[in-house]
Amino acid sequence: MRSKGAFAGSSMNRRHLLAAGGGVAAAGALAACGGPEEEETSGGLEWDADAQQYVIEEEIASGEVPLKLWFENEDLAKAQIAAFKEAFKDVYPDIAFEYELVAQNDAVAEMSLAGEAGNGGDVFMTFYDQVARAIEEGTAAPLGEYESVLKSRMSDTFTGVVTGEDGQMYAVPVTTESIALMYNKTLLAAETGSDQPAATWEDIKTLAGAYNDPSANKWTIRWVPGEIYYSYSVLSSMGWQAYPGGDVAEPGFDDPALAEALEYYKGLREIWNVPSADATPETVEAEFAAGNTPYIITGPWAFSAFDAGAAENGFEYGVTTIPAAASGDPASSFAGMHVIAVSAYTKYPAAARVFANFMASDAGAAALYATTGQIPALNTDLLANIAGLAEDPHVAGVVAQSSQADLFPQLPEYFWSTANEMTVAVWDDLSSSADAAAAAVAGYDELAGL
Repeated sequence: MRSKGAFAGSSMNRRHLLAAGGGVAAAGALAACGGPEEEETSGGLEWDADAQQYVIEEEIASGEVPLKLWFENEDLAKAQIAAFKEAFKDVYPDIAFEYELVAQNDAVAEMSLAGEAGNGGDVFMTFYDQVARAIEEGTAAPLGEYESVLKSRMSDTFTGVVTGEDGQMYAVPVTTESIALMYNKTLLAAETGSDQPAATWEDIKTLAGAYNDPSANKWTIRWVPGEIYYSYSVLSSMGWQAYPGGDVAEPGFDDPALAEALEYYKGLREIWNVPSADATPETVEAEFAAGNTPYIITGPWAFSAFDAGAAENGFEYGVTTIPAAASGDPASSFAGMHVIAVSAYTKYPAAARVFANFMASDAGAAALYATTGQIPALNTDLLANIAGLAEDPHVAGVVAQSSQADLFPQLPEYFWSTANEMTVAVWDDLSSSADAAAAAVAGYDELAGL
C-alpha cells in the first residue's frame, strides 16, 4: 500500500536481517531483459569526470520538475532530501523533490505497473534479493559510471550481489546487517589477562574448560543453538554453503560436507550444554547484558540493551567476526541489505543516478545512520567519516562480519523450518548428523512440492 505526500507517514521499525521478498534468482544469475528501452549511459548522459557525478537534467536542476523518490521510511526520505540539498546547495540550489511512501517489499512489483503508466518513482528502495526480479522485469536501470565510484567504497560482497549477468550494477547498496561475535572485554581481561577476543572455536573451548560451571548456569559463550540463522556460521566455516549454485531448488542439504559440519557443530554442545528449547534470544542476551558471559553471538538489535547493561554492571564490550573452526574457513552468516535502484522508466536518468549514488556518500550515509541507526554498506575505513557512527565502537565488527557473509537469493519459508529441524535434531542428539542431513533433503523436497 502506498501513501503520498510531501511529508506524511511514520518511521518504520528496523527489519529483520533477511526481509521477505519475491525474487528467487541468484545474484550471480541476474539477467537484464524486458522493460522500457534505456538510454546508453556512455552516450546519453553527461559525466563530469572532475566531480565524479552525472550532470543533472535542467528540468530537475531548475526545480521545474521534482525528482520523485520512493521510500518506505518517511523520516529517512526527509533526511536524505535535506542532506542532498545541503551537499549540492552551491551546484543545484533550486532542485526539488517529492516522495511517496512505498513498502520496500512491494516496490519492484509496483514499479512494473506504475513505471509503465508514467507515475512511478525515479528511484526506489528495495531489498537486495529483489534486484534479480527488478532486472528481469526491466524496472531497474544500470548505474553507469557510478560503478567504479561505488566499488571503491564498498566490498565486492555488496556490489556483486546487485550485479547482473551483463556485469553492470543495478542498485546501490545502502545498509548492511549481520549477526556477529560480541565479547565482554572486562570479563575476558579478568579471566585471561587479555581483552582480545577468540578467533576460533578451539580458543573458546580452552576458556570454557576453566570458566564453565553448569550448576551455576555459567557459560563461556551463548547463542541460539536450535536455529540455522545462528548455526550456519559454524556449518559454513566447516565447508558447507546453502544454495551453492543460487538455485532455490538446490539448497545443498545433500552436500557430503554438511554431515561433517553438523558433527562439528554437535561437538560444541560440550561448551554450551543446554537443550535448544532453553536457549532463546531473550535469555542469552539477558545474561550477556548482566555481565555474566564472556561471549555471545547475536545481532546489532541488542546494542541498546548491552549498552545499558554495560553501564549498569560496569563492563566494556566489543564486536568482531564470528569464530571459525581452526581447520576451516572464515565463518559466514546470513546478511541483509537494503538498496536503492534507478527506475528504468525515469525521464531523468542522470538526476536519479546522482541521488541513488548520494545515499552511499559520506553525507548520505551520515543521514541514514542519524535517522535509522542502520549501518551503511561502506568499507570499514569510510565509517570513520560518519558523524556519530565513527564514535560507535561496535559498528566495525558488524561490518567486518557482513563483508564475509553470504547474501542469498530469496529463501523460501520452508528452508528455515527444514534447516531448523535439522539443527535441533543434531544439537539435542535426536539423530545422527548423517540422518539429520538426509531428513533435511527429504523434508525440503516434500515442502517444495506442496
